[in-house]
Amino acid sequence: MKAQSIHKQRNKVPRAAGHVKDKVAVLVLTEDGIIQNCNDSGAKLLGYQPAKLGGQHISEVLPQLSEITLRKGERVNPYLRFLSRIGHPFNVVGNNLQFSGELFFNDLEQQGQHQTVVMIHPIDQAESWL
Repeated sequence: MKAQSIHKQRNKVPRAAGHVKDKVAVLVLTEDGIIQNCNDSGAKLLGYQPAKLGGQHISEVLPQLSEITLRKGERVNPYLRFLSRIGHPFNVVGNNLQFSGELFFNDLEQQGQHQTVVMIHPIDQAESWL
């Protein structure tokens, strides 16, 4: 019961203000964590041109992922899925900027290749108490 009330309160906290409000970065990664594609609004959120993100390892944008195995077999690491479900804030580093973000991980199979979709939603510092 207490966990539900905390979750409801957390959802009432407004998202980050200004130009990042309601912006989501969607990154498609290869099996080894290389950024293959990024949506235009996500590249803008991170301060890059979409073409500049391609070819970089995800740890360049999400430094905490340099110490965590991204995939377990053909799926996203269950620990990362857990962190995303509890709303764990990750440090996001862009081109001359830095902010906290919630991450959401999805598996994608395309033409026999297993890829990872990472969605980054900026959060306000008021939300990072979790």
